[in-house]
Amino acid sequence: MNAQDLLARLQDSSPDGPLDRLASLVVEHELSQSLENLLPPALVARALRASLEGWLASDTADRELAAAIDHLQRQLSQDPRTVREAVPPELPKMLAELANRRYSPDRALVLAVLDRPPVRSLARALLLNVLIEFSRKVSAPVTENRIAKGFSGLAKFAADQAKSSGGALGGIAGALSDEIERQVEKRARDFADSALSGLFQQLADALTDPSRASEQAEMRVALLDGVLGLPLAKLGRELSRADVPGSAAVVRKALSQWLTSRDATAELESLVTRVMEQGGKRPVREVLEKLGLLDTFRDLGRESLRRRLAPVVASEPFANWLAELMK
Repeated sequence: MNAQDLLARLQDSSPDGPLDRLASLVVEHELSQSLENLLPPALVARALRASLEGWLASDTADRELAAAIDHLQRQLSQDPRTVREAVPPELPKMLAELANRRYSPDRALVLAVLDRPPVRSLARALLLNVLIEFSRKVSAPVTENRIAKGFSGLAKFAADQAKSSGGALGGIAGALSDEIERQVEKRARDFADSALSGLFQQLADALTDPSRASEQAEMRVALLDGVLGLPLAKLGRELSRADVPGSAAVVRKALSQWLTSRDATAELESLVTRVMEQGGKRPVREVLEKLGLLDTFRDLGRESLRRRLAPVVASEPFANWLAELMK
């Protein structure tokens, strides 16, 4: 067989042809390698660091990012659909089903997220404003304010209604109603401070109590429904208010400071190693087989490699290399 005959056979890219079988051999070889061999953590870490350094050194990265965000904002602003209408119909169904599953988060975790100084300050200001406004109303002359005449009865009625509702806020309203009646006029500020801890504690109870799992699921579904119902145009307007160049500058500064540290490469390598801990030493074939993806990746890999090899074997440099090899 001469070089021309061999070249003609190699250029046959039909399924199960010589080129397809060559691609299959390469794919099977790669599948027999471990993840650590295919993606050595040290090499991946160096590649990640080099990529970050290249982006940080670029004069056009920020402008390209801002242009991409601006393009997306214009597209969203002109889109009359809601989020639900813009995504595949199966996605909202899946998210709703996930949100409706029984799940009660850890109480300490919820408190750690909710009871933060900025959140506490905002809640205190809102509660204090409500108490002061209510105090002004009930402190008006009895002849001008019917609320003052029947205040005790009204407070009792509101507490009874809140307790009987069984909702997440029922316990809070019931616990605070009598305290509001006694202290709202004289000790609004002190009451707001002392009530916040109890408010956060009871809110955490409401959000984490397993006996209220159905209420918690309803709340998650309602929040999801609100997000899916948002108009894309409104999201576009919100995106236009974001300071993309300023945010990119902050990110670049932080990354630059980190990359100049001695431990940056070691930390990246440690991160990649931890990601590969469970299956990094096993052959890729075994990892994919356990995930039910072996046949899919094998077929896609063979097709992709065949398409990449086809123009190579059809090129003149390859023909010259093969002719020289066959001499």
